[in-house]
Amino acid sequence: MEAPHRPGSLFQNRSFAVFWSSQSISFLGTQITYVALPLTAVAVLHASAMEAGLLSALETLPFLLFGLFVGILVDRRARRPILITANAIRFAALAWIPVAYSFGVLTVPQLLAVTFLVGVMTVFFEIAYMSYLPGLVGYERLMEANGKLQASASTAEVAGPGIAGGLIGLMSAPLVIAIDALSYLISAVALIRLPADTAPQAEERPEGKQSIRASLREGFAVVGRSPLLRWCTVAVFFLSLFFSSVMAVYFLYLVREVGLASTAVGLIVAAGSIGGLVGALLSGRLNARLGIGPTLVAAVALPGVGFLLLATVDGDSLGSAALAAVATFIGFFGIPVWDVTVISFRQSITPEPLQGRVNATVRSLSWGTLSLGSLMGGALASAWGLRETVVISAVGLFVPALVVLLSPVRAMRHLPEQVNEPVQPTPVSSS
Repeated sequence: MEAPHRPGSLFQNRSFAVFWSSQSISFLGTQITYVALPLTAVAVLHASAMEAGLLSALETLPFLLFGLFVGILVDRRARRPILITANAIRFAALAWIPVAYSFGVLTVPQLLAVTFLVGVMTVFFEIAYMSYLPGLVGYERLMEANGKLQASASTAEVAGPGIAGGLIGLMSAPLVIAIDALSYLISAVALIRLPADTAPQAEERPEGKQSIRASLREGFAVVGRSPLLRWCTVAVFFLSLFFSSVMAVYFLYLVREVGLASTAVGLIVAAGSIGGLVGALLSGRLNARLGIGPTLVAAVALPGVGFLLLATVDGDSLGSAALAAVATFIGFFGIPVWDVTVISFRQSITPEPLQGRVNATVRSLSWGTLSLGSLMGGALASAWGLRETVVISAVGLFVPALVVLLSPVRAMRHLPEQVNEPVQPTPVSSS
């Protein structure tokens, strides 16, 4: 039974409103930590460039290590309990950082361990939520639901770093991370109010339970059969690799190479992240006006333009801070446009029993590659320097645009109605 169509605002769907609210709170906390965690490593614990790259890598390495297997688990279990448990564990892990700092025992290895554990739980949450959402809102409203969630994430990207910068000016960065920990606890409690779901009902096989290899092969097959997903997955590999490379040294570059203060860095990230919010809000209109292919080409070309501009920033001045904000605005604008379009398409064409594996296949590649890019950024900075790493990464960010431009995706104007007839969503109870 498909989730009932609700005319008017999607927020009239009480379950989606609860989910959106819990995610919005979590998004804000995550963006505060996005600034506070690397500043804890760099400014408080005096981490090296390689340690900063490793810290960034450990946030997403779990996708590469565990993502595909988590996808299988998500396709064999109810998704809501996974969401609640993941957020509860993320709360406990992050809460350790301010506690350890207060007792004077916080170290870089502890930061790395907490970051890795939070990353593992993020794997479970991300794959489970993308698999749970179609049954919550219905396939016909996926683009709208993803757009609202992305807009909320982008709003947090605008507000969170600025709030973090202000709070770090009042208290130390490790203590600010307590806010993110609390946001995960609030989110976990809110998610308890979501409709209970059941494990997806896979097709019965006379030979018994499907092997792990066969389960993984089914997920890969869905991606391989769709030209859009296949080529976009190749493009996202390069996008993730070079974007994470430049972001691994982003804070080090602004603080040590350019010479900006921590508070200014938070405000720069906030101002620049307005680009992400604008991109999320305009993604639907851009797709409708330009068509899918041209929109995707433009979306993945903009990060290269933005970060090449960032490489020209020099000196601690108001002009430098403003230029860095503009560069980050351009660099972040296209990412949510890409995400909203590709994620909505993937969810809409994927059968319900395969949602976890297909989402895990793409997420493992894209987010797993983030860890490799972070390590690459740290290595490049150690060998050649921070500014040189920004330039190399920015040039590499034009590769995904070239991939899309040379593929059949460039000619697409509208998403296919249904490339692969989706199985009806697993019934979601109203209790």
